[in-house]
Amino acid sequence: AIGPVPMMKAVAETTRPYGIRTYVSLNPIMIDGTGMCGCCRVSVGGQTFFSCVDGPDFDGHLVDFDSLSNRQRAYRTLEKEAQEHHCRCNTKEAGQC
Repeated sequence: AIGPVPMMKAVAETTRPYGIRTYVSLNPIMIDGTGMCGCCRVSVGGQTFFSCVDGPDFDGHLVDFDSLSNRQRAYRTLEKEAQEHHCRCNTKEAGQC
């Protein structure tokens, strides 16, 4: 399954009772693409993996989707602030940024 985390979770839960192998393609927050920053860490079967180097495809029945969802929301406030910020870098007020 590929898509938003809630959809992939729903697909995994739907296929679980039927024993249908289900792989999900995770795209959590990634900064460096090497696993050094740890932003893309995901719990799969009780073990920690880094989506950027170990994935992005994992067994959907083993992914801790609740933890993944919480991590996806970690920067929501900062993202909102960044969207609302109007940089004045090339203006007289540049020192106020």
